[in-house]
Amino acid sequence: MYFSHHFTIALVSLFTLTNAIPATTVGAESLANRYNMDHERHHPKRETSLRPSASISAVKRSVPTVYPINLPLGAPIDLARCPPTTMACPIVPMTDAEVRSAGPNVAYECVSPDEDLYSCGGCATLGSGTDCTAIPNVLSVSCSAGLCNVHSCQAGFVLSSNSQRCVPCNGVSDGPLSFQAR
Repeated sequence: MYFSHHFTIALVSLFTLTNAIPATTVGAESLANRYNMDHERHHPKRETSLRPSASISAVKRSVPTVYPINLPLGAPIDLARCPPTTMACPIVPMTDAEVRSAGPNVAYECVSPDEDLYSCGGCATLGSGTDCTAIPNVLSVSCSAGLCNVHSCQAGFVLSSNSQRCVPCNGVSDGPLSFQAR
């Protein structure tokens, strides 16, 4: 039993070893011929190709764009702080003088002034944008293309002609009035 077990292991090992040895190819498919054909295909002789071969040193390298970090908060394009189509707005309200003297460690957030409900059209904390949710007597509002669009008003108010605020109505209504877009 002990002998047959070791003999079986030896046969399996020998079989595995002989199958792992690569077989030589014969004829036109020999390893040397395949290497030469592949080499000639990728590296043609000078007389067959007049173009220079590609070289990594010939690749034009792009120069990284450096964005100035000294732009004030709320600048329309501040790519050092925020991605394109957004702007850096301070978290807390600031005056123009405070913005000019503010250092790089002022807390800010990147807002999209075209669609941000709390900084529509610019930075509400700098006074250049509007907090659409702070419009009085509004039930439903959105920001689109940098303008607050009021959709519905509280009872007793109607939409203004430009749909950007709610104005008192002449009569008292029982419920909210809504603006239906056409």
